[in-house]
Amino acid sequence: MLSIVVIYKRYRRKKIHHGLPHETENGKVRVEDLRFGGTRVWEQPEAEGAALEENSGPNDQKRLVTSFISASHAAGIPAPRRPWLDDLSATIDLRDLAPDSDSKIPLALADIPEHQAQQTAWFEPDSDGHLLIYGTSGAGKSVALRSIAMAAGANPGAGAAAVYALEFGASSLRSLEALPHIGAVIGGDDTERIQRLFRTLAEHLDDRSDRYAAVNAASLSEYRQVTGNLDEPRIIVLIDGFGQFRSDWELGHGRGEFYQIFMRIVGEGRPLGVHVVATADRFGAVPTAISANITQRVVLRMADEQAYNVLGVARDVLSERSAPGRAIIKGHEAQIAVLGGTANVAEQTALATSWAEELRASGAPQAASIRSLPQVLDEAELPDAFNGQPVIGLSDATLGPCGFEPVGTFVVAGPPQSGKTTALRSMVNSLHRANPATQFFHIGGRRAELRGWRTWSGIANGPTEARQFAKDMLDLVADDSMPGKMVFVIENFAEFADSDAERPLKELLKAINRSDHFLIADGDINSLSSSFGLLGELKASRHGLALKPDAYDGDSLFKVPFPRVKRHEFPPGRGFMVQNGQRALVHLPLVEQ
Repeated sequence: MLSIVVIYKRYRRKKIHHGLPHETENGKVRVEDLRFGGTRVWEQPEAEGAALEENSGPNDQKRLVTSFISASHAAGIPAPRRPWLDDLSATIDLRDLAPDSDSKIPLALADIPEHQAQQTAWFEPDSDGHLLIYGTSGAGKSVALRSIAMAAGANPGAGAAAVYALEFGASSLRSLEALPHIGAVIGGDDTERIQRLFRTLAEHLDDRSDRYAAVNAASLSEYRQVTGNLDEPRIIVLIDGFGQFRSDWELGHGRGEFYQIFMRIVGEGRPLGVHVVATADRFGAVPTAISANITQRVVLRMADEQAYNVLGVARDVLSERSAPGRAIIKGHEAQIAVLGGTANVAEQTALATSWAEELRASGAPQAASIRSLPQVLDEAELPDAFNGQPVIGLSDATLGPCGFEPVGTFVVAGPPQSGKTTALRSMVNSLHRANPATQFFHIGGRRAELRGWRTWSGIANGPTEARQFAKDMLDLVADDSMPGKMVFVIENFAEFADSDAERPLKELLKAINRSDHFLIADGDINSLSSSFGLLGELKASRHGLALKPDAYDGDSLFKVPFPRVKRHEFPPGRGFMVQNGQRALVHLPLVEQ
C-alpha cells in the first residue's frame, strides 16, 4: 500500500540580471510502501533533462535581454530607474541632512516606500512641541539627543538656540559642552543646578507669556517675525533617562515644586519656544499626563516586542539585529543621523569640538549658563550689608548676597567638620561691618576656639562663670533704655544644658528673644535634637543655620521640612538657613583664624 509521499522543494532567490531566471534547488523525494515488518523504498528515476537544459545555450529570454541592453548602449539611453532603493545605511552624517534652523531640526533619514524615496525626518518644535525617544539600552537614545542638540544651533543666523541637558544615566552628553549654544550639561546628582535651571525656565515662561501676548504671537517663530528679534533663543531641555528623573523629582519633598515646573513646560512651552526632548527605556516610564501632551515620538529598538504594540508602531520593523540608531518615526523606518556619519564616539567628539570653533568664529552667541554656588568663598567678596541686613553669605536662589535678621536667638548646627566655627567667625565679622558699635560677648566651654580670636566686651569660661555672667547680663538685656546692640556668642551650647548655668542662661535667652539683641549658639546637630529646657528655648525662634544637613534636620531643629538631601553633597560652609518659616540654601565665606 502506498502510504507516505514527501515532496520538499527549496527555492534560492536571485535578482534577475541580464535576463537570468531564478535558480532553484530541488529537494529529495521519497516514496515508500508501508507494510508490516518493514518498508520498501521506491527507486528514483534519473533526471536526464537537467544536464541537457543546462548546456542547451541561451534561450529566447536571454537573447531578448542581451539585444535590449546592446541597443540601449548604442542609442545612448540612460539606465532606467531602479524599482527599489538601497537599504538604509547603518550611519548617516548629520551634515548631509542640511540642518538649517532651530525651527526645523533634522532627526534621521527615513525610508518612504510609498513614494520610493528616502527623505529627512524632522523635529519641528513650533508644531511638534516636544519629543519622546523610546529605546532599550544601546539602541541609540543618547545619540539621538546629541544629534538634536547639535543640529539646533547649526545656523545661529536663522535664530538663536539654548540647549540644557540633564543626565540621569551614563555621562554621554558631556561632549556637547564645547558647543556655544549648549548652556549646561547637568548631572542627575547636581540638585542645586537642576533647581536653578527650573527656576530660570519658570521665569522665562512668565516673561515670554506676557511679551508674546502683547504682539499676538502664537509661537517663537511668529514672535521673531513680528519683532525682528532673532536673538530670542529657542530653549530645548534634554532629559536623558526620564524614568529616573521622575523618580527623583516627582514626589520628593522640596522637589515636587520643580517637577510641577516641568509639567508646566510640557503644557505651556510649545508656543513660548521652550521644549522638552526626553528619553525612556519603556513606555511605562512616562506617565499618561506627560505622554498625552507629547505626540511626536521616536521609537528605537525595544527590549520587549509587545512594547511596539503599546507604542502604536509596527512590530516587524525593528529586531535585536537592528543597527544602533535604527528607529521608527511617523510610521517609517529611519536611521538617526550622527555628526560625521561615524559610530565612533571619540571621532564624534573631535568633530563636535571642531564644529564649536567654527560656530564661535562665525559669531554664534554663547547660551546663558546655569551656574552654581562656589566651593570656596572669600569674605572680601561680600558687601557690608544687603537690604539693610548683615550678610551671611551667598544665596542659592540668586547667587548673590543673602542677609539675616540679627534679632533673637540663632542656631548654627552641623556635624563635625561642617564649618560651624567658621560660620560663627563670619557672622561676627558681618555684624561688626554692618554696625561697628556693636558689643560682642563670648561664652564658651572647655574647647572654645573663639575665646582668643578677637577682643570681646565680656567673656565667660565654663558653666560656673556662665551662670554668673547670665545673671549679670539679664538686667542689661531687659533694659530697653540701654543704647547700642549686644551680640552673644556661645560655643558648644549643649555643654551648658543640665548644668548650674542652665536656669540663668534660659532666662537670658528669653530676655534676648523679647529684645532687639542677638545670640548665636553652635553645636553638633545630634546634641541639639531635644526641644525641652535650655535647648528648647534656644530653638524657640526657629531661626538658624543647618550646615551639611540631612533631610530630617529641618523638622528636628526648626519644624521646617528640608528637601531630600544627603550630607556628603554639601561642602563645608554650605547649608540651609531658616528664618521667618522659610528656608534658603546659602554658602558662607571662609574666614581666616
